[in-house]
Amino acid sequence: MDLVVVGSLSTDFIVQADRMPEKGETLIGHGFSTAFGGKGANQAVAAARLETKTAFIGAVGDDTFGEKLKSNLKYNNIFCDDVETFTGVSSGTAHINIYDNDNSIIVVPGSNGLLTPEVLEKHLRVIEQAEYVLVQNEIPVETIEYVINHCHQKGVKVIYNPAPYIDIDISTLEKCHLVTPNEIECMSLFNMEPSKAVAKYPKKLIVTMGDKGCLYHNGHQEVLVPSFNVEPVDTTGAGDTFNGALAAFLTKGKTLEKAMLNANLAASLSIRKMGAQGGIPTLKEWKEAVQNVQGSRIE
Repeated sequence: MDLVVVGSLSTDFIVQADRMPEKGETLIGHGFSTAFGGKGANQAVAAARLETKTAFIGAVGDDTFGEKLKSNLKYNNIFCDDVETFTGVSSGTAHINIYDNDNSIIVVPGSNGLLTPEVLEKHLRVIEQAEYVLVQNEIPVETIEYVINHCHQKGVKVIYNPAPYIDIDISTLEKCHLVTPNEIECMSLFNMEPSKAVAKYPKKLIVTMGDKGCLYHNGHQEVLVPSFNVEPVDTTGAGDTFNGALAAFLTKGKTLEKAMLNANLAASLSIRKMGAQGGIPTLKEWKEAVQNVQGSRIE
């Protein structure tokens, strides 16, 4: 298996409004939709649509949402035999408010909170066969630590996206192949500005910086890998698209900087449509976009 994603699945409930309501206020919105989400699922879809052989380890409830979440993985050509179904538990949900070309999100973990190290032990064979394992923070922290420590022992490369932020030991982060926080998460994790943090962790720490691109240190100097300008429709899932695409391009043998640049393009394409997964590009769409980028270093 090229990539194994250990993470969350959820159904997104998306509301569009002109602004966020004040405390105690009721606003009239002007749009509502549901979509498939969960940071883990989003990242797996991003990798799989770029034709990376991807497996998923996660948990759903025995409700209608759980069955649909698994069906969506299969639809996107993701191996989901290692998705556990828990009886009497609701599947995860995310409640997304979109306003002024930005968003705020409340996540209700549901079954995602039951993906414990004890559950994960049943799926170690899949993890140990992977080239890369991608993990995020919408599952229990002890499970994240378990994945990172086990992969470190077995020589499997872990890409850890520490979002949304939780406290985790620095020694655990240092066992990862790559760590990919945004600017705020970087400050919270390392208590230092991104520029200082990437210098301390060259070729390991990648800080995503929205429309500015992403920052890392190549061992000689700091490098800002540029983004691609598009008119945003919905920024939900852009970071997840970046992480899934980054893993995908690394499995295809790209250098780290090329993989970052390629992933930036995929992320820029993802925000042109509604929903965390709605705009994630296929490999064909990504290649078509490459042809339209003038003077690009993409290859």
